[in-house]
Amino acid sequence: MTDDTATGPFAPAARRQLAVTWGIPDEYGGMTAALLRRSRAFARAGTRVDVLTFEPLPDYEEVRQRLRDRGELVDGMRLRNIYEDFRESAREPVTVAVRPGSLSRPHDDESVTIRGSVRRWRRGESDARVEHRRSDGSLALLDERRRGGGRLITSFDRTGRTTGQWTSASAFRFAWIDELLAGEPAVAIVDSKTVARWMQTYRRPNVALVHMVHGAHHDARGRLTDSRRPVFENLHRWDAVVFLTARQRAAAIELLGDSGNLHVIPNAVTTPDRMPRLPPDRLHGVIVARLSGIKRLDHALRVIAAVRALDIPVTAEIIGEGDRRARLEAEAERLGLQGVVRFTGYIPRAAERYAGGSWTLLTSRSEGESMSLVEAMAAGCLPVAYDIRYGPAEVIADGRNGRLVPDGDIERATQALAGLCVLDDDALAATRRQARRTAERHNDRAVFDLWTEALGSAIERAAARTPLDNGALGRVRVRRLRGRLLVTARLPRGPRPTRIEVGLSTRESIAALVPMRRFGRWRFARLDREGSARLSGETVKTRFVVHVDGAVVGVDAGMRHPDQRSLARRAADRLRR
Repeated sequence: MTDDTATGPFAPAARRQLAVTWGIPDEYGGMTAALLRRSRAFARAGTRVDVLTFEPLPDYEEVRQRLRDRGELVDGMRLRNIYEDFRESAREPVTVAVRPGSLSRPHDDESVTIRGSVRRWRRGESDARVEHRRSDGSLALLDERRRGGGRLITSFDRTGRTTGQWTSASAFRFAWIDELLAGEPAVAIVDSKTVARWMQTYRRPNVALVHMVHGAHHDARGRLTDSRRPVFENLHRWDAVVFLTARQRAAAIELLGDSGNLHVIPNAVTTPDRMPRLPPDRLHGVIVARLSGIKRLDHALRVIAAVRALDIPVTAEIIGEGDRRARLEAEAERLGLQGVVRFTGYIPRAAERYAGGSWTLLTSRSEGESMSLVEAMAAGCLPVAYDIRYGPAEVIADGRNGRLVPDGDIERATQALAGLCVLDDDALAATRRQARRTAERHNDRAVFDLWTEALGSAIERAAARTPLDNGALGRVRVRRLRGRLLVTARLPRGPRPTRIEVGLSTRESIAALVPMRRFGRWRFARLDREGSARLSGETVKTRFVVHVDGAVVGVDAGMRHPDQRSLARRAADRLRR
């Protein structure tokens, strides 16, 4: 976002911000670009922003320097990595509960840099032991995966004394975040869907949790995808959940109900200061996309070949990298597009290349919003896009600022692109102006104001949590065994409830509250066959009534997809993992 971004109704400088993601790839895409852009906006408005990463690299200074060179890190932003921090920061020695183990055989591989190294011992395809060492060779962190699924992570100072120990990756990561914040109020924005799976259990009274959803959440049949299910079944755990489009928010509500914390904020894009009335080459196209299967760039190649077969000599450059590059280059050659379509690979600030194009194609299977689509329109590069979920239909008015065609319809996409290429000069100039006006709705100021409003709402929701909300019932599961629904939940540490009841419901039916039995920190309840039969839908809403310290508290555990597997099947699947 631009330097003139100012504060909105929520004063950003009053609360620290964490941008939480797994890592920063060398050739990152839209999610990371949007995270960094948002972080720069808040840093320029006076907020202290820490970008937190958890990838186990031996040298994070290389990543930091690369971002500085690209202008992605500005004053007020810090890029932090958990392993770098444990290599470099001094911690007080402590006594640990379990003595770390050792292996007599040499390590299987090692990554070495001037700032440290990572050694790995393998057990089959998995890591059995990982050592994170400092530049002087001393052991900073030992990560042991024990037989039977246990994990033990131990930290050391430069003299070999233990400084901490954790029995899970989440506990290790949460302890680091707690150490960084030291009780200071903060907002944690989680962009990565992988990180969101464990960050949703990070419940601290001083931290408002926000999840930014960058991609589609369901498959073609409308079911939650496996990668999204653990988070989307627990949207109530977040103080705010942000979608890129109103259509996706509406789809989530239709599938899961409205948890009262769902917001819509599009990606921000920069509109070039000046746009020529006509493009430099009306037949040249620019496509910016990751070269992966979900982008279906083979469709784009077939559209380009079909338009050329109509004696319209279009050319294109495809900017991006990915695992399908070799296959796509072979397809371009098969279609006779050598010298016509150029694969440039990854280019930083690729959106600037749209200014040299007249048209772009979006042929993806799904998108969160497609920031590249709006970036193209900002430069007057007109889109021909499949009408997919989500994004294109919310920015393209067919025939006015681009073309929208049925999903997967290569023939209609060919006709649409050919039509754009033969527009007369006045019609083309008018369409480019409309595209630019559409993109201006995504300008820095407008998006920043939406973010300040959503974060203010998240902070208010976090402040209203009860102690039970902060502890949250953990590991809630719903299973269907022999025709009956079984609900289990693990209690948080702290005040023990005197009684817990669970209620299950679908849109069509509600079962009575059922008291839960106790087994250590676990509670369980099994509905009778009649009640289970009434709740026969794919999703079940779960709500607990908790009696503790003379008070009664309702805890919403969100929507669940009952696990239909047998006990034997679940055990076998667990062993395979």
